[in-house]
Amino acid sequence: MTLANQLTLFRIVLIPVFVLLLVYDARLYALVVFLIISISDKLDGYIARDWRQETSLGTILDPIADKLLMVTTFITLTALKALPFPLTALLISRDVILSLVFGIALFMTGRRLAAPTFLGKAAIFAQMSTVVLGLVFHVFDDRPLLQTVQASLLTPVFIITAILAVVSGLHYLYQVARLFNTVAEPIKPRMPIQ
Repeated sequence: MTLANQLTLFRIVLIPVFVLLLVYDARLYALVVFLIISISDKLDGYIARDWRQETSLGTILDPIADKLLMVTTFITLTALKALPFPLTALLISRDVILSLVFGIALFMTGRRLAAPTFLGKAAIFAQMSTVVLGLVFHVFDDRPLLQTVQASLLTPVFIITAILAVVSGLHYLYQVARLFNTVAEPIKPRMPIQ
């Protein structure tokens, strides 16, 4: 197993540790573990690309690790009242719907969509920003200055994250529709019997 894949597995193993630290109110340790997970994510991508360690296992494991981290973090921070429930419900519903649609498209066409679009990357960046801000404000919620900043900063971030999630989701659905259209063969009209 390559070093990049080992780092991805290490990331997956750390996710429940991170969640347990949050649940048991070891907030600062949870933040440290989250930073380690984030650094290992960047590191395994760098190693896979620059050291030519890209594998088919890595292309499957890496997005799974990313989704696991995002979903568990959103759910945990929502349960701890650090993130709003409607945003978490929207993001998880979007991911479930897109996963089902992508699976159906792969099954029916044998093809999958290309790399993430600009809108998709923007949505992921917004979600990561939301998680990081929610986590930081949760860890340091006893600081009066941060409480003031939290009230004015988080709501716009939540709104932007929700909008990008919906818009990028619709764009991905449009791409799947185009994929079906390009794969479908046009039906040739039958010649009348003479």
